[in-house]
Amino acid sequence: MKTKNFVLSGILGIALSGLVLTGCHKSSSTPDTDITAAQDETSGSYASNDSKNVSDNAVGANANKYGPEKHSIQAVYSSHCVVTWSDTAAAETTVTVTVNFGSSPVLCNDGKWRQGEIMISWPVSAGQFFWEAYFNKNTTITQTFNGYKVGETSGTMNSVAGTRTWTNAGLDTLGYESWSFSANLNITRYNGKTFTWVSNRTNALVNQGGAWYYEVTGNATGTTETGATYTITIANPLYATALPWWLGGCAYIESGVVNITRSNSTNTLSINFGTLGECTGTATATLDGNTYTISKWW
Repeated sequence: MKTKNFVLSGILGIALSGLVLTGCHKSSSTPDTDITAAQDETSGSYASNDSKNVSDNAVGANANKYGPEKHSIQAVYSSHCVVTWSDTAAAETTVTVTVNFGSSPVLCNDGKWRQGEIMISWPVSAGQFFWEAYFNKNTTITQTFNGYKVGETSGTMNSVAGTRTWTNAGLDTLGYESWSFSANLNITRYNGKTFTWVSNRTNALVNQGGAWYYEVTGNATGTTETGATYTITIANPLYATALPWWLGGCAYIESGVVNITRSNSTNTLSINFGTLGECTGTATATLDGNTYTISKWW
């Protein structure tokens, strides 16, 4: 199977991150209705996926595999975006790409507002093309941020800081490409509240119903904006389309179930991301038998 072709056509790794807990301690007589952890999880996941999409687009377009004009970052995201590559000398052992949306908010073609920089770096061996090294087995790619923000409006953008890495792990036991991801991020909402998550994930390329998906498994720990700690369990694997949103894939996780154990409550909070094959921007959170509709991004 030529899974590399998917990658060079803009296939995106989806790295799922950890979940966040919030809320006050509640007495036994007070119903537990705090689902903030569920919304923080989907927000953190979106921030992680969004930045990975930007990185893959910037590098993939440079590879000239699907037409740099049609799928360049300027065409896909915003004409205001500038991509800068580090020195391309043959002796270089590490390449760095900076994606700069500018110092002021810009409206992108996916309907989201962005500003600031995403920096991506990875090692390069002698004789390799830079984009080839980006997609090769065992290559570890590191992503950092400088004033990067994303949001639904120019006045409600959330800041992303920290580090993400992903490594092409080669073929899994079924003969499909797989990736390992880690994230240690701080997200500051536009209202000034900050939460963090630390996660480790494995994404395996699988075929479901004739379509290609990433099957996501892993774990996470973290701290909420109130100082509470949490753990996360992916009860049912999460599935996200292999194709990126600009090639017809879904911008959100389509299905899967996540359970959240919170240090400030004995009750388990869960998230159901939906039905495979249906692309929606909302998920369902369940707590104490009650269900709530939450956004899959902010």
